[in-house]
Order: sequence, then structure tokens, then C-alpha cells
Amino acid sequence: MPTSAVIPSSFTGVLQRYIAARKLYAADLQSRLAGFRSSPQMENREFDQLLADIHRLDPVSALGVRIGQMAEPKDFGIVGYLLTSCSTLGQALTRYGRFQTLVLSALSTKVEVSSDVIRHRWPLQDVETSFSYEFSVAIFIRLYQNLIGKAVPPKRVGLPFPEPEDVALYETLFQCPVEFNTDGLVVDLPANIMWMTISSSDPYMRKIFDRQAEAMLDAGRGNHTDSFEAFFESLQQTILMAMTDGDCSAKTVADRMAFPLRSFYRLLEAEGYNYRGILAGLRRRLAKKYLQDESLSYADIAMLLGYSEQSAFSRAFKDWMGITPSEYRKGIDGNKRSLSAQD
Repeated sequence: MPTSAVIPSSFTGVLQRYIAARKLYAADLQSRLAGFRSSPQMENREFDQLLADIHRLDPVSALGVRIGQMAEPKDFGIVGYLLTSCSTLGQALTRYGRFQTLVLSALSTKVEVSSDVIRHRWPLQDVETSFSYEFSVAIFIRLYQNLIGKAVPPKRVGLPFPEPEDVALYETLFQCPVEFNTDGLVVDLPANIMWMTISSSDPYMRKIFDRQAEAMLDAGRGNHTDSFEAFFESLQQTILMAMTDGDCSAKTVADRMAFPLRSFYRLLEAEGYNYRGILAGLRRRLAKKYLQDESLSYADIAMLLGYSEQSAFSRAFKDWMGITPSEYRKGIDGNKRSLSAQD
């Protein structure tokens, strides 16, 4: 394991979106970013350097804040997917604390609770610029706001570097008072938002992502195994995340698992599997689960399973089950009515 702090390389996606939004000419930088995405993790000091490189192209104040405000839950890797499946913000932030080292390997957040404020305080390792401090605070704020679907500002933000000339800009961007020269990064949240619900809540997926996050923590502690069973478990979880992004091709999944595509295929074939069959089996099980939830439309289910069109999902489901999704759902409803009548 590396001794320096590491983060999910998915965070480079935020940098790519910022570069595109600002229309910066950065061919060399884009090439480097693509290189980092070929591995699931990168060193935090490398990310810090990337922020400094972007600042040379776009020397604006509070650059880290501006970039961090473009973050999405998926940029947090498995932790982001887990949090979006939680029921309330309080439940999500509890999970965040449990699995924070999957966001930054050296992360150690201290939470202080009072009647009206919940304070999150953490140090940051392996950084040399203020941009990383700004970015770290901004993505945390952006994360909880995305989860609840409301731009509720924090009560206060603390940044561990000297007060700049444009303090007002920071307070405008964060929409709250900002203190500088603090002992670590600080974000004070209003306590009453902990009960706010998360619209994407999915208890079934939460259990799956919980297991995967636990497995990743164990691997980080050196408790992993190189057995095919462990690989297969990781494969299924990677497919689930790829479905959420709408691209669960074998190449995408192999890339995310840091396997050359040919080696990926050979490993499956050696155990008597093929990728298409594994993907179809997982989609079939999930489809049957989702069809039990009447709040999900057929288009919603197609999207959750990584299909670009509802018709493709309908055809696949009929091939699996011999009936259409609507016929399957009607059968579920009929069974429910029959049970109700017996009661």
C-alpha cells in the first residue's frame, strides 16, 4: 500500500468538467487526466499539483472552491453511490464517516454536535496549495446539498491558510461566514437538515454498496484475497456502479477494475464464465426487484440497469422471462390482491 494519501481517481472528472466549462486549452493536461483515470486511485499530492496546473491556465481567486462546486456524488466513487442510496442526510453522513478513508486514505474527520450546529473538522495530508483546501471543503458542501436536493448553506466555513484580500468572494461562494487560519478544515452544518430525505434512496442498493465499501475497507487493511470469489464479488459491484453511469460495457468495467480487456476475458473464461452472461444475470435479478417498486417507471428501470432505451430493456426482459415487464408487474399486483383477499 502507498504511504502517501490517495483519493479515487474519479475526482479528475470534476477537473475535466471545469476545463470544459471554462473552455481552457489544455491538451497536455487532458492527456494526464486521462492517464490518471486508467487507475482507480491516485495520490493526493498529484491531485494537488493538477489544481495548481489549472490555476496557471486560469488564475482566478478561490479556484478550488469554483472547481469543487462542480462535483457530483459519483465523483466520490463507491462512497458517493452509497450515500445517494441512503434515506436521510444524517444516515448518509454517518456512512460518510464510516467510509471516509475510501474518499481520502488519510482522512480523519471529527464531528462535534450541539443543539443547532454539527461541526465537521478535518486535516488534509500531502497538499502544498490552498486550492486543495478550498476544493476539499467545497466538494463536501456540494455533496450534502446534492443529496438533499437543496442549496442549504453551511453556518460557517474554516480554511487553514492566511486571510486573502477578497474574503467577500469566499463568503459569496460559500453563502456563509468564512474564517481563515483555522486549525484544519471546518464546516458547520445546521443540525436541522440531518432529517432531510434523499430522493434517490434505495435500501436494496444501500445494502449492496455497504457490503462493497466494507470489502474495500478490508482490502485497505490487508485483509483481501486474490481468489476468484473476491474478484467476482468486486466485478458485480463494479457493474452496478457502471450501470448507474449508463455504460456497463466489458471495456468500461475492465478499465474500472484496472484489468486489460484481454486479461479480463481470459480470467472469466478460465472459470467458465462470460461477461455477457454475468451482466444479463445481474440485470435480470435487479429488474425483478425494481418491478416490485410501483414508483419506478419502466423508463426509470431501464436507466437504472444501464440501458440507453426502454425498448432495449423490454426486449431483454422478455428474452429472460418469456413475458414483458408490464405483464410481470401485473402478475405481482395480482398476487398481492390475492393475498389481501385471503387476509
